[in-house]
Amino acid sequence: MLYTDECLEKLRMEGDPVLDRIMDELFQNSQVGSVNELLKRLMHNNQEYPEELPDTIEFWLKNTAHCPEGVDWARIKNATDLFQEHGIAITFLLSTSSLVNCYAARKGVKVLTFSYRLGQNAYRRIAETGQFVLHILAPGGLESGGLGIKAIQKVRLMHSAIRHLVQKTGRWDEKENGIPICQEDLLGTLISFSIVIIDGLRQLGMKITNKQAEDYLYFWKIVGIMLGVRKDILPETIQEAKQLEEMIKTRHHGPSPEGVLMTRALLEFHADLIPGEMFDNIIPALIRETAGDEIADWLEVPHSNWIKIMKFKELTGFLLDPDYTGFFGSMVNRVGLAILKRQSLAMTDYEYTQFLIPTELQKAWGIEEKRV
Repeated sequence: MLYTDECLEKLRMEGDPVLDRIMDELFQNSQVGSVNELLKRLMHNNQEYPEELPDTIEFWLKNTAHCPEGVDWARIKNATDLFQEHGIAITFLLSTSSLVNCYAARKGVKVLTFSYRLGQNAYRRIAETGQFVLHILAPGGLESGGLGIKAIQKVRLMHSAIRHLVQKTGRWDEKENGIPICQEDLLGTLISFSIVIIDGLRQLGMKITNKQAEDYLYFWKIVGIMLGVRKDILPETIQEAKQLEEMIKTRHHGPSPEGVLMTRALLEFHADLIPGEMFDNIIPALIRETAGDEIADWLEVPHSNWIKIMKFKELTGFLLDPDYTGFFGSMVNRVGLAILKRQSLAMTDYEYTQFLIPTELQKAWGIEEKRV
């Protein structure tokens, strides 16, 4: 895939055509609320659909309740193995630098601020992102007994609903910004959740092989297809993904009031993460180390004395390596689990549902559900 400005500009005018038509029909028939309540019952990939669902949405759910044909399950397992090994670090990075990379996209971030004005709580969305990643990247998450496929379907439905609501406000400048949650912005999000994570792990001193990196990108390519991203525009290799990343950064990254607003909400979400003063401002330092000072300055991420420690890559690797048993190894359980606990609280406060860490991941990370 050769990415050009012309190609990416066309993708700004494309959403999720089939599902968007179904969603428009649900809104016209005042069925969105009841469908949402019915979908809350769905968790497991092999779970039956409620009979009360409208035929159109039931057909769509059944038609998308599987991975793409020909998926390489060995590569999927390699990606989930990487998550088992470095999952707390990845969760940490997803909750910080990945989101900040998304907030740096000046057009895409406008959708987030629009949707929050429509009643979507910022803290809840951060927590839902964490739960989504845990469901899809848990061992077997995309297989019949897992939780990942239903999670993907719900996110895709949420994207379509937000797309509809934002457009119906009459205040969205489609000519300037493109369709809300367009194909290009979905590509940018997948980049932030894949190669940005790989780069972040390496920046923090962890040894990630090229094979692991390529398979992790492949995993997110499969998830991207299931989220409604066109297969023909997804990067096949790390090299292609890097090219796409640079194109999107050049086209869209920069300062914006919306980006600052969302980053402030993210930092507030993480504020007072751990009791006491020892770890104050560690999150801003981590963001600056992994996202870079330019993006951090655009989004007004504060400076912190922790950045001096972040420069010692070996020590930072220990900080985020659950296999290391020294002082820094003990911090990962405090910081990483504190993030998961904050996400759990946000989900409980706003959704009245339990934040779940799959059993296999609890065992791999040496934690118990009751601690989160």
